[in-house]
Amino acid sequence: MLTRRACIAGASAAALAPLVAVNSQEIRGDTDHEFDPSSPLPHKDAFSPFAGSYLNSASQHPLSLGARDAINLYMDFKTFANGNDHSVLATYQRNLENYARLINASLEEVCFVQSTTVGENLVLKSLNIPEAGGRIVTDELHYVGSLPTYAEIAKQGMDVVTLRSSDGTIDMDEFQRSVNLDTRLVTVSSVSMVNGFQHDLSRICEIAHAAGALVYADIVHQVGSTPIDVQESAVDFCSAASYKWLMGEQGLGFLYARKDLLAQIKRPWLGHYQLRRRRGFGFPNPEPGGKLTEYEYHDSALGYFAMGSQSNIVSALLDHSLPYLLQVGVARIQAYRQPLIDRLQEELPRIGYPSITPRDSRTALVSFRHAGNAGELHNKLEAANVTVSVASHHLRISPSVFNDMDDVERLIHALSQV
Repeated sequence: MLTRRACIAGASAAALAPLVAVNSQEIRGDTDHEFDPSSPLPHKDAFSPFAGSYLNSASQHPLSLGARDAINLYMDFKTFANGNDHSVLATYQRNLENYARLINASLEEVCFVQSTTVGENLVLKSLNIPEAGGRIVTDELHYVGSLPTYAEIAKQGMDVVTLRSSDGTIDMDEFQRSVNLDTRLVTVSSVSMVNGFQHDLSRICEIAHAAGALVYADIVHQVGSTPIDVQESAVDFCSAASYKWLMGEQGLGFLYARKDLLAQIKRPWLGHYQLRRRRGFGFPNPEPGGKLTEYEYHDSALGYFAMGSQSNIVSALLDHSLPYLLQVGVARIQAYRQPLIDRLQEELPRIGYPSITPRDSRTALVSFRHAGNAGELHNKLEAANVTVSVASHHLRISPSVFNDMDDVERLIHALSQV
């Protein structure tokens, strides 16, 4: 493991080191808040106490106490306090290893990006979109911030088909009819931010691949909350930020790219973090002339998509939250959460809030229409110490590992009074 001095003195060299598997269970120092992830859910003691009920983790997931301890250890390192010896490089490597395990990818297929949107745009650039022309197929349950991207791509000459929804789902037959031999890319949110609708990603990939097209998935509302297996689905690319269900913070996320596709795409941008090896021959080399440098790229997602400076403090807290998720188990989180979702689906329509989420949904997001003023509804829920996401025509509820049926009943009671 790198020492503090080696990490500071060799920061540039560290960026060029090849990624290797690191034991994710390695002890990284004592913390103030010890918690057993195998204990029964809900895990209220793993988080600071809430004043009321927080049911809005799809917007911003609270940090756990253990993650806060991890940040404190990193800050000790940054302030040279208590002799803390922290390896930034090893932390990043553990994060990539753990994320790869979470989605069932190889380490060579994942890298860091700044956000989900950055990952999506890098994929577009790597496929020479929109310059290459052809068709893109997406749908209106994709991330609302991505829809303007594809509207702009359409203005630049590509044939963009955006499938519509009448009931909170997207008909798979519509994908079948819309994907043709001119299609370059199918791009979806695997779990919709609007209402939690989950695509049959494997079926979408079958349809797209049969036509010679590739598939990108925004998985920010799936990874960490609902099981995902990139190998089983055969998805080509996917990205996610860490501040939602990965229990991280804004500024650092992940991109997955199938390794067998890398030789078929171009590097969307260039930078030294993509390099496996670099050797300089320029100044102050006493021998003039000749090459300025020799270099070699990583033969991996890192070698194609790696960004520049990354958020060390977010990486530090992910060093706690990703092992937590792996030890708890996403399938166990989903199974625990489902009765909470079912109760909401049963009761809220009865008191005047029609559901716009499929009744058989098993994701972490459930949404309901409301006919009132969004600002007034938000204020009344806030007065009842209940936090959900309130939009102009619907409200979205997203319970996590610290929520229980008492939180759900408090919300139901508050809505019944509006």
